[in-house]
Amino acid sequence: MSDFEFHLPTKIRFGRGRVGELGSLIPASAGRVFVVTDETVATKTPALEAVRRALDGREVQVSARVEENPSLATVEACGREARGFCAQLVVGLGGGSPMDAAKGVALLAANPGPLARYLGGEPLENGPLPVVAVPTTSGTGSEVTPYAVFTDPEAGSKVGYGHPGIFPSVALIDPELTYSMPAAVVVNTGLDVLSHAVEAYLSTLSFPLNDALALHAVEVALSSLGRAARYDREAMDDMAAAAAVAGAAIAHASTILPHIMGYPLTVHHGVAHGRASAVMMVHVLEALRSEAASPDKVKTVDALFAPHGGAAGFLSGLGVSTRLSDYGVREDELAIYARKTIVKSDVKITPTALTAEGLERIYRSAL
Repeated sequence: MSDFEFHLPTKIRFGRGRVGELGSLIPASAGRVFVVTDETVATKTPALEAVRRALDGREVQVSARVEENPSLATVEACGREARGFCAQLVVGLGGGSPMDAAKGVALLAANPGPLARYLGGEPLENGPLPVVAVPTTSGTGSEVTPYAVFTDPEAGSKVGYGHPGIFPSVALIDPELTYSMPAAVVVNTGLDVLSHAVEAYLSTLSFPLNDALALHAVEVALSSLGRAARYDREAMDDMAAAAAVAGAAIAHASTILPHIMGYPLTVHHGVAHGRASAVMMVHVLEALRSEAASPDKVKTVDALFAPHGGAAGFLSGLGVSTRLSDYGVREDELAIYARKTIVKSDVKITPTALTAEGLERIYRSAL
């Protein structure tokens, strides 16, 4: 067995109604709390009010400006607000976008910035503020990872950042906060869980302990996502837990090719992140069947999908097309997408040799 290291510094508290315990999970010394969320969570769900009640007795400032796939400019603006507030702790409340933005805000509240410096590889001057993640969707697993993804509209690309200092200190997972998700969001975020789990399992960085987590999350997503989309609350609870399990798996093995091949679909065509990743997962699995360095793992994944009509059949059962043309993607875009993808670090941990031409062939097969 190869050497490995497993480290998850995030305390996870899971259960219905437990958002009310938020205050007890925050150090008494953190009297000034900056909450990062989005307008939908702030105005159309009870989540923000529940967080405010749980933080009674502390100074709280809320920024609800985060958009889907948060831009560098938005994170910079929230960071300035947090510095001006003299925040001592940051709460990320919402789906992956607010939680990722909260990590960027925690970084900028303690460092001069701009954010682009650190994304470019410059070291932090100071450790980020502590982050507490309170997810309201069941998808990204950001509540238990040291990663955040931001959008650079000028470059037309997504930019990932990883640092152990942005691991949330606490993940407070209250499945009741997910019950207000629209059905389409349940599906799209649940597909992110599935993609994370499959990709972590296939990653060349994974190891047996991590494989067990990843496979468990795949099994839960396959058995529960369809029922969760019909608002079966037990299934929604299962998906909330699976999101964290898959998040822990990618915290140790990262994502691989499907995620980074999906980024252009999100940036240029507005395809929801989890859906884009799962769509590309179908086509990457097809390529790996003949080229993978770990064929037994690919066969294991195929066996899990087999009762559901294969990966494409499972997505079809959820009403999700796996053809890129259905999302407006054109053939003349594919070479550009391949060139943008081949330079991403996740290419190196995908279990096959890859070239820009090979990526273009996968995109073309998906069209």
